[in-house]
Parts: sequence; structure tokens; C-alpha cells
Amino acid sequence: MKIKWNNVTWYSKVVAILFLLIFPVIAFFLGKKLGYIEGFVNGQTSANPIQSYLISNNNEYYKDISSWQTDQNNSGWSISYPVEFDANDNHSKTPIQNWRQGNSSDVGFQPFTLNISRLFEPQTNFQGATLTVGFSSKPKAVSQCLVYENNNGEPQNVTSTKTINGIDFTVFPLTDAGAGNIYQTTSYRTIHNGECFAIEYTIHSTELGNYPAEYKLQQFDKNKLDDVLNLIISTFKFNK
Repeated sequence: MKIKWNNVTWYSKVVAILFLLIFPVIAFFLGKKLGYIEGFVNGQTSANPIQSYLISNNNEYYKDISSWQTDQNNSGWSISYPVEFDANDNHSKTPIQNWRQGNSSDVGFQPFTLNISRLFEPQTNFQGATLTVGFSSKPKAVSQCLVYENNNGEPQNVTSTKTINGIDFTVFPLTDAGAGNIYQTTSYRTIHNGECFAIEYTIHSTELGNYPAEYKLQQFDKNKLDDVLNLIISTFKFNK
């Protein structure tokens, strides 16, 4: 049966016109929303757009450090890293309080930051990783450099040592969690020419159980990240 427009009530006509006007708007915003969800699952948000370069998911690719970029500054040290990762090497001379993880009561500098996008492990609960180089010559910072404290300032004995390019490092593990977020930090520290150096990386992940099953997220591979980040640290050396 065909509906004759002339026989339709004015009220029905208004509803039909409103539907025709509003439906495209609703469809547009639903598409944007679904696109955001898909991007979130695959590692894209408005604050973390998909980068234009390709991040390899093959660990063998990152073992060839000959193609890496080397950051050399006038502070007498250098470090190399894959060109695909986002580096900030402004070598700021502005002292900051959080130049290293933990409870540093003295200021220092953090001239180098390296960020790894969540695209490194897509379709997982991995949120990103950051590697930093910080140092301080303040007396208290140097005296506490190799003392491992937890986030409450309590001394801990869980440490190890590692020698890299002739440099003896004390290695500390640090873990912080809250509101479904997990931050796992590994801190390499050494004293060189009267300065405390802290080379640290933090892996940020979220509780997998916080996501709906339809997201089909997997637990991220922390060992894969540790391997790449520790390989980056293995390139650190003092030039004087």
C-alpha cells in the first residue's frame, strides 16, 4: 500500500522532515565514535595520532643498531636509538625536580627523552613507553644516586649491577599503579665526574580486564619491550 503525502497529517510530516534532517547528523557522530573506538584499539587517540612512519613489530629488525640514529650532545655522552621512535633532545639547561624517578630531593637536568608509541604492540593493553637520560651534580643527588628507594622513600635491597661500555650501573626496578594504569620503570644509575646519571625507561600499560571483550585486546609482551629498551641503553657511552 502506497502512502499518499497529501493524506499524511501535518504532525507526521514534521516528524518525517526532522528525521531526514537529524539522521545524517546522528550517523556522522556515530561514525566518528566508532572510528575513535577502532583507533583506540589499534593505538590511535586524539592525543596520540597514528604516526606517519612504520613501527616494526619484528624484534629482529631492532637488533641491527647500525641503522640507528646517534644523539651526541655537549654534555659528554651519547646514545643511539631507532629512527622510528620519537626523540626529544633539546638538551634543556633548565633544572627540574623530576629529572629521575623516585624521591629525588635535588634538582637536575633531563636533556633526552625517547617515546615509543602504543603502535609498537597494537591490539594489546600497552599504552606507550618512555626512555630518559637525566643527571644532577647536586651533592645530595650524588650521595643518594645508588640508593634504591620505593615510591614511599623507603630503602630497598632489590638491585642488580650491569656494566655497559665500561660503565658500572646499579639497576633498580620501580613499579607504580593506580586507576587501572600500571607503570613499570627500570632505572640504570651511575656516578661519573661527580654527577649522578639516571638512564630510565617506563612502560605504561593498563589492566586488561578493564576493556570490553569485543575489543579483543591481548596482554602485551613486556619482554619484547624490555629487549628493545635495554638494547638502546646498551649504546649509552661517555665521550669524556
